[in-house]
Amino acid sequence: MIKALKSENEKLSANHQKLIDATIESIAQRGLGETTISHVSSLAGVSQGYAHFRFKSKENLLISSLQYLSNEYMESWSKIFEDKKLAPIDQLSKIIENDFHPRIASRKKIAVWFSFYSEVKFIPAYQSICQDQDQIYFEQFKRVLSDLIKNNTTENLDAGEISETYLALVDGLWQKILFDRKNYSNEFCKKLIYKYFKSIFPNLIFKK
Repeated sequence: MIKALKSENEKLSANHQKLIDATIESIAQRGLGETTISHVSSLAGVSQGYAHFRFKSKENLLISSLQYLSNEYMESWSKIFEDKKLAPIDQLSKIIENDFHPRIASRKKIAVWFSFYSEVKFIPAYQSICQDQDQIYFEQFKRVLSDLIKNNTTENLDAGEISETYLALVDGLWQKILFDRKNYSNEFCKKLIYKYFKSIFPNLIFKK
């Protein structure tokens, strides 16, 4: 009986993930407005009845999908910031590599991120998810840069300003990856970021 219940729970969990994955795919292809529970269910190969039962509404499905993306991204960089064995320069390098890794900075996921960002001022739930993550990331990144500045330069640099600039660069380069893939590959964008940091910390040697 316990084994049968576990199997059923695993099936429900798998269907839940299929719907989240299909929602991300649908948003990337059709945008938020044209994404429907019916289309997502068909794409996922899951009954529309289950989708309605599990999420109740399209808005809940969209919020769950955004939260999934946010959690995935946060998990990828929080491990780097929390690794006390890494020197600040290695943390910085790993963060850059992570932010432009195809698993994170794929055109599909970038398209979905920008779809949600375009609606944050209208949907408080979107704004809360995005802003909470951005603030945590900013504070962690600022801490790493503060350590780099303290240990590697006598220049009067502001870790907060550099953090803000980096986040703006990532947003801009992700947009380039989305709309100009021919000229802006993930690798090319990473090189631009490394050049930026080398201009600030000319004596640093990055281990890639």
